[in-house]
Amino acid sequence: MENISPKLLAYLKSWYETTTKSKTAAGVVVNLTFDQFVSLLEKRQIVSLQKAIDANSIRYLQDENNPYAYVATWKSYAACSSGVYDINTACICSRMKSGQINLPAAGDKLRPSHCANISKSLKGVEKTEEHCQAISQAKKGKSISGWSDERRAARSALRQAQEAAKRAAL
Repeated sequence: MENISPKLLAYLKSWYETTTKSKTAAGVVVNLTFDQFVSLLEKRQIVSLQKAIDANSIRYLQDENNPYAYVATWKSYAACSSGVYDINTACICSRMKSGQINLPAAGDKLRPSHCANISKSLKGVEKTEEHCQAISQAKKGKSISGWSDERRAARSALRQAQEAAKRAAL
């Protein structure tokens, strides 16, 4: 931090405080110190921010409509799902990259809030005949796998437990 100007340091402190306050208000556990926050910045990002401050154009570089503006964000969808914002789950990158890395990847379990938003957006939307035909074509020739023996056994055990609970309640 010795090569960071006082103006840039003040900007970074303000950015850190804004980020931690917004994350805390959203119910996220924040375990990130200011020094750790600064360590998330790459050297080229510090140089870019310093140039913008020197040219008095930081407002334009960090504008909310600029897809290349730097944002403090999560490293991945799974990191966001953890609910803990720390040195291992946070990163600083462009707004455009943040939009890409925070999408769920194969194998990620969707957050309940994400599932609810997807469901809400799809309710009441009529599929066109062309869309239905495309779905039909995509499914033709593909076998529908049934439940595995483990899943069948687990479901059976669950149903038996539910039936036993109903009988005990009567």
